[in-house]
Amino acid sequence: MYTPPPSKARSVSRPGLPDIGRRSFLAGLGATLVAPRLVRAQVPSNPDVIVIGAGAAGLAATRMLMERGLEVALIEAAPRIGGRAYTETTTFGVPYDHGAHWLHVGASNPFVTYGRKHGFDIYRAPDNYRVFDGDRELDAREKDTLWNAWNELYGAIGAHGQKGNDISAAEAVAGIEGPWSATAAFGIGPWSMGKDLEDFSVVDWWSGADGADWYCREGFGALIAHWAGNVPVSLGTRATRIDWSADGVVVETDQGSIRARAVVVTVSTGVLASGAIVFSPVLPARKLESFERISMGLYNHIALQFSEDVFGMGPDGYLLFRMSHDRKGFGVLTNAGGHGLAYCDVGGSWARDLEEESAEARIDYAMGELRGMLGSSIDSRFVKGAVTSWGQNPLTLGSYASAEPGAHVLRSVLRQPVGERIFFAGEACHRSLWATAAGARLSGEEVARDVARNLN
Repeated sequence: MYTPPPSKARSVSRPGLPDIGRRSFLAGLGATLVAPRLVRAQVPSNPDVIVIGAGAAGLAATRMLMERGLEVALIEAAPRIGGRAYTETTTFGVPYDHGAHWLHVGASNPFVTYGRKHGFDIYRAPDNYRVFDGDRELDAREKDTLWNAWNELYGAIGAHGQKGNDISAAEAVAGIEGPWSATAAFGIGPWSMGKDLEDFSVVDWWSGADGADWYCREGFGALIAHWAGNVPVSLGTRATRIDWSADGVVVETDQGSIRARAVVVTVSTGVLASGAIVFSPVLPARKLESFERISMGLYNHIALQFSEDVFGMGPDGYLLFRMSHDRKGFGVLTNAGGHGLAYCDVGGSWARDLEEESAEARIDYAMGELRGMLGSSIDSRFVKGAVTSWGQNPLTLGSYASAEPGAHVLRSVLRQPVGERIFFAGEACHRSLWATAAGARLSGEEVARDVARNLN
């Protein structure tokens, strides 16, 4: 995400934002890489385990279950693997991460180790900011005004979180005002959590792991696709119903039914809460409540390509500007990976509002704000733009999950299996690396071990 002088905020992971510290809160490709062959599998008629969703959690669970000698059917509704981690080079001719971009909490992130081992260009996120008030750039002393406001809000939220007062972040900072408080609130809320301050629990926020962020110059989605290796997956296979009324489970899909001894569900809490997958019999009320209240935030890119570095910070700088309390604003990751892409990132309610606008309107909005800071000369360097709309994607219905105020306790409910046959994994299920692709992977591996012990 962003990051004022490092320990200034909290670290989580959205399909891609920078991290600013929390207790540090959560076109050449550098290396010549040989992509693994994607194995498109026929669905086994009667496997031991069905895994629903081929994001990081589902891929990890499938691999570990197979290593333990179990037959697995991994099904994915989309025509690709990776879930909310997806890199492509078609749009801009350079790596473009539609979702996950930051490798959060590098010290405990297994993808950092994997990327280094396999020739990816993995490097620590720089800490370089430009901050504007209208068309005027702040000098170093003036930027401290923003960082001080950030720390004040951060401290108030953290004080309540540490004490276990499960209130909203907005309630925690009530009464704190100043010229930069709205910008700081954006950084801690929409830019990090994908939610406005009133929409997330301070205890949940406090539970997230901290650590430095890293980047993969080839794209985080590309790294995850490489790591997936030859895990067999049945693409274009959407689960619609899970029947656990008798022994084992029967998963109904748009390609037919599959019977197994157990199922691992790795879809987002947004999809679970929507009822897109019907459970028969109905799941316990507390489990259903966990789907609703460990709810999805929203974080979207307005990606702009420039023919040269109009921001003047080199690769991977950050740009912020003074915002008002109307919540309309964004943070910018400039010249990402040195590829000439600027990720103008919006979150929370403003991101949801913007999803109702056309891609052209969103690109015009971002260009207008940048023009006001950097001048009209950027128009001649502008090449093209693109946007993401994770809230309108029926396979995600949001970007990453966090607990609503008063709902942190439901994290453990979300993780619990049902009937020793239905298991849940994904970024929302990890205890500390929630909202991260690393957390999704580790959750998938943990659940696979539980399933294997239960079945073997």
